[in-house]
Amino acid sequence: MEFLHPVHYGDHVDISVVVEKVGRSSVQIRYDAKVKGRPVFRAVNTAVVVDMKTFQPTPVPPWLRERFEAAME
Repeated sequence: MEFLHPVHYGDHVDISVVVEKVGRSSVQIRYDAKVKGRPVFRAVNTAVVVDMKTFQPTPVPPWLRERFEAAME
């Protein structure tokens, strides 16, 4: 997370969420926050799909991949 400018109590924060990349077993999501059009923070999150028994990475299920890829368009 990168903090760019302070946010104060009462500020209206607009946050955009963008799917940047869908990998074999992961998805990368970017968050950009602004107050009155001024960037205040940005962050990137990578989530990995894992097998619930082994906790090893496993491919993103097709139904979920379709939704993430649709969000990229």
